[in-house]
Amino acid sequence: LAEKLYSLQKNVLELHNLFDLNMVANQSRTIEDLLSKVAFLVKSSLGLKTIRFFLLNNGIFQTKNIVSDSDMDFEFDADNAPFLQVGNDDIIKVTNHEGIIYKAFWNTNKLQELQTEYLKIFYNDSQAFCVCSISKKEDDSEFSDDDLRYINQVFSCVEPIMRKFIQTKEQESKIVELNKTLHNLSILYNISQAVNFIDDLKRLISVILDKAIETVNAEKGSLMLYDPSDNTLQVKVVYGLKDKKHEDDINNGLVECQKMKPESGIAGKVFTEKRSIITNLGGQDPRFNRFDDSNNVSSLICVPLIAKGECIGIINITNKKNGKLFNKKDLEFVEALANQAAIAVDNAQLYELATKDGLTKLYIHRHFYFLLESEIKRVQRYHHVLSLLMLDIDNFKQVNDTYGHLVGDMVLKEIATTIQKTIRHVDIPARYGGEEFTIILPETAALNAVIIAERLRKKISEIEVHVDNETIIRPTVSIGISEYPNASEDIKELIDWADKALYVSKENGKNCIHLYFDGAFTRYNP
Repeated sequence: LAEKLYSLQKNVLELHNLFDLNMVANQSRTIEDLLSKVAFLVKSSLGLKTIRFFLLNNGIFQTKNIVSDSDMDFEFDADNAPFLQVGNDDIIKVTNHEGIIYKAFWNTNKLQELQTEYLKIFYNDSQAFCVCSISKKEDDSEFSDDDLRYINQVFSCVEPIMRKFIQTKEQESKIVELNKTLHNLSILYNISQAVNFIDDLKRLISVILDKAIETVNAEKGSLMLYDPSDNTLQVKVVYGLKDKKHEDDINNGLVECQKMKPESGIAGKVFTEKRSIITNLGGQDPRFNRFDDSNNVSSLICVPLIAKGECIGIINITNKKNGKLFNKKDLEFVEALANQAAIAVDNAQLYELATKDGLTKLYIHRHFYFLLESEIKRVQRYHHVLSLLMLDIDNFKQVNDTYGHLVGDMVLKEIATTIQKTIRHVDIPARYGGEEFTIILPETAALNAVIIAERLRKKISEIEVHVDNETIIRPTVSIGISEYPNASEDIKELIDWADKALYVSKENGKNCIHLYFDGAFTRYNP
């Protein structure tokens, strides 16, 4: 009778514990919450010193986020755990008369405080995803067969629920990953469309850098282009600088970044090998050099721009936010964007070769004529006006004859640069021929054109070209202006009247401005 009573009491206790376990399972919202409650239930039922669950996270088993009676967290590398190689899903006893088995592993990972007696490994599709460490009892007594049977019962009930949580978590991760992939594909599609429709290369590159920085959650980025004339790489576009004025100055060509040889630093290595580099070592990476500003770099993705098999530049994406590190998916996305950027840059370089003067980087005469025709059609459509400036360098033949064509080229380049810096963004400058320049001023009436011309004349007169320590050339220009449609509705006549106004300036002392308007030339004195 006593044995029957004991057996009934034991069955009642087991049912009570299983009922508690069922309540725990139903109330748990995450696997971490479930394991925290199971640990408390088993520990209190068996009088254990401690019980800890380890969940697999990126190859590391961790106790993090699973509540226990200890504030300490433990972890170990899945690849270095000898008991995982056994493939046993029974409860494993890890002590014998000599002490704990796998002692070196326990010591290396500082797991001695767990005082582990038994381990239980949970598998999902033959992959271990959870390990439970069961310690000695508080009274140091041995585990009975009933204790082990109870533990097995608990784990048998809990394991399917754990798998369900893991599978749900994996599905949620896949959904997040698919949504991210879809988002990235959408960005790549939009960028590919932008390559066809945005004709301003620097604005397009800024859009590409912006999307790259936003998507990989980085702080800033830059694009470097290769210049074969002096075998150097130079930053041409930046995005994400704290100093927005400095960023704008670089992107508008008002500030030149330092040039570097393509065989130096990480960017140089990427350029010469045509292969991307991802580094999360910051300034500790020995591949950095002084050009790389490595003191301000904690992580970097550096990707080559490949066009027709040749590297034409580099994209740098710098410093993942919140102290995080760049990963392979970040690299793959930036590489995909770099392919679009390479197409845009290559198209722009071909366009520049076909439409711009190699020395001054201004539009050539033929393309100027095409642009002027386009602007006149727009004026006719919207009933606006435009003005045309013709500029000629005063006494330029004397400069070439006295100092040579190399110095003459220096003067031409300085004046072209000054024109680009002085005119408005909408204005269109061109090298008309020799020492003559022309500028289309859209939606600009004659008197407003005079103001722009005077500003140009003054800026150009401030140029100093140093020939040697003793000789400085200070060029001046004569300027002629005509307005469409006042001067003429014929494009050739419009150019001719501006050119005649220019030569009136030449004949009247140079370094001045004449406007042809209402059939007469008017001088505007400096």
